[in-house]
Amino acid sequence: MTVWTPHSDKQERAILSEAKITAVTTGIQWGKTRVGAIRQKRRMHTYTDPRYNFIIAAPTYKIMQQSTLPAFLGIMGDCGTYSKAEACFTTHWGTHCWMRTGTEPDSVVGITDVKGVWGDEAGKFSLYFKENLEARAAFLNCQVDYTTSPYALNWIFKEIIRPKMKDAAARTDVEWIHASSIENPFFPQAEYERQRMNMDPRRFSSLYGGNYEKMAGLVYDVFDEIENSCDPFTLPSGTKFIGGVDEGFTNPFCLKVRGITPDGRHFNVFEFYKSGQSLAQKIEVARQAKAIFGTSKFLIDPSAASLISAFNEAKLTAVPADNDIRAGIDAHYELVKTRRFKVFRGTSPYTMDEYEGYHYPDPDDAGPDDDVKEDKPVKQADHAMDVDRYISLATHRPGNRKPRYPGDDKMAETRDDRLARLKRPSREDKFEKWSA
Repeated sequence: MTVWTPHSDKQERAILSEAKITAVTTGIQWGKTRVGAIRQKRRMHTYTDPRYNFIIAAPTYKIMQQSTLPAFLGIMGDCGTYSKAEACFTTHWGTHCWMRTGTEPDSVVGITDVKGVWGDEAGKFSLYFKENLEARAAFLNCQVDYTTSPYALNWIFKEIIRPKMKDAAARTDVEWIHASSIENPFFPQAEYERQRMNMDPRRFSSLYGGNYEKMAGLVYDVFDEIENSCDPFTLPSGTKFIGGVDEGFTNPFCLKVRGITPDGRHFNVFEFYKSGQSLAQKIEVARQAKAIFGTSKFLIDPSAASLISAFNEAKLTAVPADNDIRAGIDAHYELVKTRRFKVFRGTSPYTMDEYEGYHYPDPDDAGPDDDVKEDKPVKQADHAMDVDRYISLATHRPGNRKPRYPGDDKMAETRDDRLARLKRPSREDKFEKWSA
């Protein structure tokens, strides 16, 4: 029998933690995935009633297959059998451990009597997936473990890491273990120093130091949690409310409402974000949004033709959104950068979370068939970002020009436009000049 010994006091503390939530955020090759696998095995040997279930989650199928699952199967030995078809490990005593990924965030819904949850590389989970996992743990009040390298200033940083950094006594339900790669005594010192000398300091701090930094390659790298949000207030007379919709069923259905003031300021005032919604439920959400805000139109993903038709039949004016990704990002980027776009605090948690993780692919990660010339963001946890693109592209115009709203027959003439028109020569003036 092989005896495994923790390499440090921190690793032992992580393995033996009895907290409701254990968060292990470290540099690469510290051994955090091994910690997660051992903790899950300990629970599965403690709670052996066949009615119990366990969950192991990873952000993508690739990470699950290449890292998380091998670590777990390696530690479980001959304690049971794994079914690839069902993505489930069944112990010889009858309990089940289900493997699920964030690519289908509702894949954990329906798993009952859960006695342990482990999320590996959890920093890449969407807020929606994280909430689903913790909901599964709620009924039996079981432990939830998160092991991850730092990736973004998203939910795991805002809800767990930042409170603990400010006050170690905060979040008494959380045990947070933070470590750098070099705190693993088996990590080669020479390689650590070589990377420190040659790598971008911020990237090194995150990858090897296990420290949280703003994610590299963010689409909206100018978005600021403070500057681009505000407390809700009554918007001025003349504000127009525009809705945006990203259709989903397996993926979340996202409906947002934005108030656009007469002077061109944009305020995200409402968000609905949930998977598994029927057509009737989607229409009901839109009706409520229209009743509350007087939403004049809904801009909908143009590929969702049946949803657009259903909205219009329900007397909810809907039009296909312009899905030009590059143009939409450019329009929204200017609004964010100039701080003329703000989110009402407390209304849109999924939007705020997506801003911290909506990013372009790392060129080093591109495969041989990937088109690295197309500067498009990674297509993951981006439903709220798609809606922002739809609304900004349809309503925003660069510079100081007055915004034009979907359905406006004619843009109102400004004073400068009128003066310019009056200075232009008439048809008669042109004719006389050409005749001469």
